Amino acid sequence: MVLVLLYAKTSLFGRRVFITILNHIGVAVEDLPKMKKLFSILGFSVHEEEEVPNQGVKTYFLRLPVSQVNLELLEPIDPESSVELFLRKKGPGVHHLSFECQTGQLSQVSQQLKEAGFLLIYDEPRLGAKGMRVNFIHPRTAGGILVEVMERSEYSGGEGSLCQSV
Repeated sequence: MVLVLLYAKTSLFGRRVFITILNHIGVAVEDLPKMKKLFSILGFSVHEEEEVPNQGVKTYFLRLPVSQVNLELLEPIDPESSVELFLRKKGPGVHHLSFECQTGQLSQVSQQLKEAGFLLIYDEPRLGAKGMRVNFIHPRTAGGILVEVMERSEYSGGEGSLCQSV
C-alpha cells in the first residue's frame, strides 16, 4: 500500500499526522478477467495499466469515487461470529472490502453478481452496522477477497451515491 506524505497537520488528539490520503489498496490476483468482471458489475473499470518490471508485476488501477472512507475495526462479541472464526483461521488482518450502492439497488447488484457466477453469503441482504442492508461475496469466487456490497436503508438516513468504496 502506497501512502502519499504531503504535509503534516495536527489530529484531534494533538499529534502530528503525516498521512493525507489512502492512495490505493493492492490486491494480488490469480484470475484477472474474473476480478475485472466482479468490479465492473460494481461499477468500476480499469483506467490505467502499468508494468513494473523491477517488482515483477503488472498493475491495473480502478479509480474509486472520491468519498470519505472509514476504517472499520471488527471486535468479535460472539464466539461463533464470522469475525471470530476468521480470527481463529487467519489471525488479525484485513477482513473485507465494502462497496456502497445507491439506495434500492442492492438487490439488482446482487442478482447481477449471481448471474455472473459469484457466490453470495446470504440469499437476501441482512441488516448491518449503521442500519445498512448488506450482503457479502464469498472469497472463493472473488479472488480470495471477502467483498461486502451494501446500501443505506430507510433507517440509516441519507442516500448512497453510485457503488462506492466505504
